[in-house]
Amino acid sequence: MRSHLINFCCWAYFLGGWLLGAFAGESQEQKSVATSGAQVKVMTWNIWHGGQEDGKEVGPARVVDLIRGSGADLVAMQETYGSGEWIANELGFHFHPRGTNVSILSRYPVLEDLSVFEEFKCVGALVEVPKMGPVAFYCIWLPYGADIWLPQIRLKSDDTAMIEATKPSANDLQKILAAIEERLADDKYREVPVVIAGDFNSMSHLDWNSVAMEQYGRVIQWPTSRLMATAQFRDAWRETRPVVDRSVDATWSPRFPEQEQERIDFIYYRAQKLRAIQSQRIREHPSLFPSDHAAVLATLEVIDTSTAATEIQVATWNIRRGYGMDNRTDLERTARGLQSLSADVIGLQEVDLGVRRSGQVNQLKFLGQQLGYHPAFGSFMDYDGGRYGLGLLSRYPLTRIEELRLPEGNEPRVALVAELTLPDNRRVLVVNVHFDWVKDDTFRLAQAKVVAAYLKQVELPWILLGDFNDEPDSATWRLFGEFAISAEKPGDQRGTYPADHPKSEIDFIFVGPVNQWSVSNAEVVPDSQTSDHRPVRATLRLLPR
Repeated sequence: MRSHLINFCCWAYFLGGWLLGAFAGESQEQKSVATSGAQVKVMTWNIWHGGQEDGKEVGPARVVDLIRGSGADLVAMQETYGSGEWIANELGFHFHPRGTNVSILSRYPVLEDLSVFEEFKCVGALVEVPKMGPVAFYCIWLPYGADIWLPQIRLKSDDTAMIEATKPSANDLQKILAAIEERLADDKYREVPVVIAGDFNSMSHLDWNSVAMEQYGRVIQWPTSRLMATAQFRDAWRETRPVVDRSVDATWSPRFPEQEQERIDFIYYRAQKLRAIQSQRIREHPSLFPSDHAAVLATLEVIDTSTAATEIQVATWNIRRGYGMDNRTDLERTARGLQSLSADVIGLQEVDLGVRRSGQVNQLKFLGQQLGYHPAFGSFMDYDGGRYGLGLLSRYPLTRIEELRLPEGNEPRVALVAELTLPDNRRVLVVNVHFDWVKDDTFRLAQAKVVAAYLKQVELPWILLGDFNDEPDSATWRLFGEFAISAEKPGDQRGTYPADHPKSEIDFIFVGPVNQWSVSNAEVVPDSQTSDHRPVRATLRLLPR
């Protein structure tokens, strides 16, 4: 096809250098895992009226520039509107459209159409990726019920109204997921990776969480992202970007900065042998960015699950808000202590978020950034200008974070529940607790009974850890010992409190169900200054399926 577009060759070097710099500024790689080296780069992009908003020819040409510069192999494109075939031809890609809106552009051959649901909202293809094999790739576009990105609407919308505005997207997504499951039910697709990417027109519960409430103003369990997590799909962006940063995460909208800046474009994947290792957001062009949505690029790499470790290093530590035995608040010292544990998952108790007594610091966000871990927070109560509670830091991606409300004692209490994904793609539930502290165990035992009842109905392997404020052979301890494995510490070094002269053993790690775990190398770490508690660390092994 003859092109009447501007020849961009004269500034190719400039563009290439600019693209590399733009991407490098926003990329973050995960911890290394055993891989085969086979990778695929996946992009999702709503190109806005076929990319033609700024001109029928110049806009699509800029779309081509950015896709080519990104190195994307598979592109889920929304608002294709007549431009997709030309863009694919310019890139030398295969073009797989459906209707006018959604389409797939692929560097690699399309083996089979896998489309389901309405043609305007979903297109699917089986794509042959070198060294990886077939991948089921879906591009979707979901509707919304109200324009909650307009500040004048957002300010008037409570949580119920916000969720109501995204019900159309959740309703369609539920139908799409069911249709995909049915379409891929044949045994020949059993081990085929599934990637679903597109414009969801809804936000994520992994962003609007308690740690990031200072950025979003509230915690909302958005239904679309919850549906994806329930279906065991993983969010490539959040997986490779542990700490929420609204200014970096947002994909809506480069062209409308006066509107609420949100992450509404996603790349999800479900695969036993794939891991997201890098993600990038693309929202700038040397001339003018051609869309009202940023593009999202994720690199997925094949991992060797036969050698992936099922061994987990776990720790629990009451950090007393970073307030040490020398009566100084020093959160950097706390961070160093956490790093020295070399643990994959750490339960923290007595954590402040924005509290005046500890300098109004978001302690979970700070500690997560220092370790490069995924943070989660459970709030006991509002306190001294901020919030006080307990937290979790995980090397592994979190897919679900919830607060389990416990009976009140001398203070309000919750158990922090988080679901995480291990390197071999197995899922584990972690429950962090800080039970009531008074000598009379009435409140403490009531809280423990709620947690025990919850754990007994959990289907996943689970880890329970925290500050129990009770010693071995107490009613609280025996309650969990009846159905869980305790990480037993050496007999002469069991004390965890007080840190300078530990006499009481009140911090514990349990695992269950008992037929799914083995425990070794449990110990109290001899840190006598950082907090009034010493940390406890244990090596856990999740037994073969």
